[in-house]
Amino acid sequence: MRYSQVALIVAVCLASPSIAEEPRTSLGVLTCTLAKVTDDRTSNMTCGFKPLEGGAAEEKYDGSVHGLAQAAVGKQVLVWTVIGPSATKLSTGMLAQRYAKSKGPGHSPSWVGETNKAIVLKFETHEGGEIGNAIAHLELKLSGTAA
Repeated sequence: MRYSQVALIVAVCLASPSIAEEPRTSLGVLTCTLAKVTDDRTSNMTCGFKPLEGGAAEEKYDGSVHGLAQAAVGKQVLVWTVIGPSATKLSTGMLAQRYAKSKGPGHSPSWVGETNKAIVLKFETHEGGEIGNAIAHLELKLSGTAA
């Protein structure tokens, strides 16, 4: 009996890394323009998602970022690389969800989807580094697709 428990634990430990190491790739680029920050440290934004997959339609999203202390001076554009499993088939509205901040030591901040944890937004805006570090979470809602 004890042997079967040990064998089960070993099997689970050996299987887990292969699941976690699923190949990941860039699915496209999300570009957002921030609006004025409100009193509750929230800023609305409009976004466009340009998929890398040939033939996939561009999508438009309305969103909000939470955690900003002050409004950006002038027009502020934020850019994220959208990362997901390499076998991902793009579907309409797949970015529509809430994302929570995840930052490892020595890495630029990224946000992990709360509904679909396989989708990650990696912050790419160099001039907006302070804003990127201040964003606690963000939410996206599909507002349209390109014709």
